Amino acid sequence: MNKTIKRYFFILLSAVSVNAEQLTDSIRVDGYLNVDIYSSSKENIDRAKFSGGLQGRYQVSDSISVTGQIHLKEGKNSLGEPSNSLTDYDSELKWLYLDYYLFEDITLRVGAFQFPIFKSSETGDIGYSYTWTESPLRSYGVFGCDDFEGGEILKNFTYEDIDFLAQLSFGKSTNELDSGVGESLEGDVDNLIGLTLKASTDLFKLNIGYLEASTKLDVINQALEDSEVDFNMYAMESEIYFDNYTFKAGLIKTNLTNVFAEDLNYYSSLEYNYNDITPYILYSNETMNFKNNSNMGSGNAQTKKGIVEKYSIGVRYDYNANIALKFGFTQEENRRTYYSSDSSDYDESHTYTGTINVIF
Repeated sequence: MNKTIKRYFFILLSAVSVNAEQLTDSIRVDGYLNVDIYSSSKENIDRAKFSGGLQGRYQVSDSISVTGQIHLKEGKNSLGEPSNSLTDYDSELKWLYLDYYLFEDITLRVGAFQFPIFKSSETGDIGYSYTWTESPLRSYGVFGCDDFEGGEILKNFTYEDIDFLAQLSFGKSTNELDSGVGESLEGDVDNLIGLTLKASTDLFKLNIGYLEASTKLDVINQALEDSEVDFNMYAMESEIYFDNYTFKAGLIKTNLTNVFAEDLNYYSSLEYNYNDITPYILYSNETMNFKNNSNMGSGNAQTKKGIVEKYSIGVRYDYNANIALKFGFTQEENRRTYYSSDSSDYDESHTYTGTINVIF
């Protein structure tokens, strides 16, 4: 572990000395790096995690640009265990799209994207972009499905000093879906349509989104009578500013058919900014309601409901315009109930986390 931390410490020192590079009048490259060192009472975990990425933008002409982003994260070694070895790292193409500026306020976009309905869809992997040591959402998708290929239409407009962005997304995706009880299912996600509306002023930000799609699972199982799965998602996230305080809240509801659980995520936080120091408190809740046929061969065959609650307190320190240092404490409580009995399981854990987030 010490050798790994030292190796990434030198990479970190090299990164912080570099700013975003405008290589030419038409080419720009940006990057980010996340270092998470945490100690958790759950299974006595004590380790470090590293991730990062690069984003490039090429302005082809006044009306056309191309943007791409590659995300790097730790992978697994030959034993199937999490590994910070550089040889085990996984690379993932998060974004690769072409923008065509049809008019001053309308953009056509074609390529590969992340699910658009979340407020932080474009910055979810960039730790520097949020105050907390970790995002309050488990993922920015639906049980492992979080990206798609297709097109988008974006429209900017202003009404009574409020800036709006309306976005229509459509396409398809190929993902390995997680049923919520540890079983992975292959399937092509088709007929994906998303609608997003963002509003912002000096006093608040508001993000409202809706997404629907369908998929046919490549699986044969007695518990799954129909391999056709439809799902839809609703999302509403906001930020409200008053003096040095910021209140943030979000609610994401996912409805699925068949073997998948219905998922409800919500969170709220309060932050206070004093110069370069921002203490915060954060509460998040994820509730999954499982179908009676949610057994896909796992040990959680009769799970009826699972609830994960997290209570966090922490502080962020902006060392400079490129580096943020964070420290946080999280109390996590897990509850499960079952169809087969009135019994329930409960466990709790606590985690101390220190992070270094860099943009360059």
